[in-house]
Amino acid sequence: MTKKKIEEIYKEMDELTHILERPGMWVGSVKEEQKQMFLYDTEAKVMELKEVTYIPAMLKVIDEVISNSCDEYRRTTNMGLNKLNVTISSDGWIEVKDNGGIPIVMHSSAGCYIPEFIFGRLRTSSNYNDDEDRNVIGTNGVGSALANVFSKKFIIESADNKNKFHRTWKDNMRTVCDDLTIEKCSDHFTSTKLWLDFKRFDTKAKTFTPEFVDIIEKRCIDAAAANLGLKVNFEYKDKENGRKSSWKFNKFDQYIDLYNGYVDVEDGIKFADDQKQVWVYPSGSINIGFVNGAECSKGTHIKGVRTEINNRVAEFMQKKHKIEITGRGVDNKYSMFICINVVNPAYNSQTKEELTTPIERFSRDENYVFEVPEQFLNKVCKSEIINIVLDWYKQKAAAEDQAQIRKLNKAAGKKLLRSDKFIDCNSRKREEKQLFVYEGDSAKAGFRTARDPQTQAAYIMRGVPLNTYGMSPVQVMKNQVFSDMVNILGLKWGEYNDASKLSFNKICIASDADQDGSKIASLLLVFFNHFPELFEQGLVCRLISPIIIATKGTEKKKYYTMKEFEKDEKKLGSGWKIKYCKGLGGLNDAETREMMRQPIFHTFTKDEMADSMLRRWFAKGIASERKDMMKKDLEA
Repeated sequence: MTKKKIEEIYKEMDELTHILERPGMWVGSVKEEQKQMFLYDTEAKVMELKEVTYIPAMLKVIDEVISNSCDEYRRTTNMGLNKLNVTISSDGWIEVKDNGGIPIVMHSSAGCYIPEFIFGRLRTSSNYNDDEDRNVIGTNGVGSALANVFSKKFIIESADNKNKFHRTWKDNMRTVCDDLTIEKCSDHFTSTKLWLDFKRFDTKAKTFTPEFVDIIEKRCIDAAAANLGLKVNFEYKDKENGRKSSWKFNKFDQYIDLYNGYVDVEDGIKFADDQKQVWVYPSGSINIGFVNGAECSKGTHIKGVRTEINNRVAEFMQKKHKIEITGRGVDNKYSMFICINVVNPAYNSQTKEELTTPIERFSRDENYVFEVPEQFLNKVCKSEIINIVLDWYKQKAAAEDQAQIRKLNKAAGKKLLRSDKFIDCNSRKREEKQLFVYEGDSAKAGFRTARDPQTQAAYIMRGVPLNTYGMSPVQVMKNQVFSDMVNILGLKWGEYNDASKLSFNKICIASDADQDGSKIASLLLVFFNHFPELFEQGLVCRLISPIIIATKGTEKKKYYTMKEFEKDEKKLGSGWKIKYCKGLGGLNDAETREMMRQPIFHTFTKDEMADSMLRRWFAKGIASERKDMMKKDLEA
């Protein structure tokens, strides 16, 4: 390999060559890209979001010329500019003409007339005085000249009510034609006509594609919308598919109406001040932004408003609905249109696709604060946006629950729990197996001696079970008691649990026949109601144990409620021994064995597990409502 000379390694390019050889840093990508973009549907007369193939750099070159006219419209010294004509031809040329004008005077230091100074030289501009507050698009003074650089032929004509200037450039601004003319003229206008040099772009096309024509028309509509009062005429010259359109907006709302298929224009929430106008719609998730009269839908102006909205909605959801979400979760639940003026704006690149100026520097006023009115934010929190966020949150939570449920079901039942809490039975015939759920270790010893070891198993829990009303499966499974029972029974979350596929044919709640026992039983029923099919199949029951046992010799009577005993107490007469059974632990071995070998069950039905009833007694956060219901019951 031949060693390169130092001069071959380190090279110098003149600025014009650098632009043509390294176009990316000047006008963006010269390669075809696919992008979703709003375009104007000439038949439906609305904006439609379409997948388009275009070259960003080519659009930027044309856009620079259009932006130049928009900047002139926004200046106070624009010679009455109020009309802009954009003509694009299938022959490969574009003309941008406005009824403003450039001073036809000699620039003393540059040695040329001002139009040539602007369009025929790089880094020339009226925007370089940083002490001035400029609400224009141009920043670097290269845009207009860049259009010249990427053109095979470039003609500028301008008149200032006194004189008319004419000049032509060729070969990417390298050749200045000897056609300079200065003539008397009482009119005022500026016309830029260029024949794009298509070989400078990565395309086989030799003229503008129909898609590109549509994009330019959309740019004309945007220019009219962002510069209220400016009339923008568009014309496509083609023998077969030529068309014209004319645009002028007195209110930005008129422009938003074109997006009626994507936002409900009747539901807009708006605020405006001297600097900006903002519309928010509770539909779609689009951003349409304009900075100083040019389309710019990314950047700090978008983030500035959306951050305020997102944070306020997130705060409202927490306060009103007890839902914790981040601002990011709100961000794509609404559409926003913004038209804003920024003093001396800065962008991420020459292509000006994203505004980078920090919001605190949108104005040079020392007391400036970027504000979104409180009244506007309050309206947002009363709008349909809240319901959209709520629906999204519910769907997200449901999806997360389903994912967790799949994990839970995959892990559940792979191995039957073996511990001191679970006493299994010997039978492997599901149809004859019964699971008794006890509370307290005191019942364990009695159960072991009294049960039928072949068919009766038990789970011994400690303490009052958790109230699982309204809990998700993930939350429930964090509780060891219920996690154990799901595994023991072979239950599946979110599926229909057919009795034939469960580990036991009967689930028996064996709690004391007192108030505490009833509470425990009720909370267990709340848990089992996460699987309502258990009640449909009659699988859940409660073991009925006696409260009082009366004996006289070999005669024995059992009472399962105090009301039952009190009704019979006077009939017993003398000689009867009354035993109050304080819980299951109060039964002796014989009594426990008799209860287990000849059990009495109350089987719970689906109707007894009505959600209205469970909510009444177990739902959280309805203490006052529950108090009112109890009061009505007493009155009744």
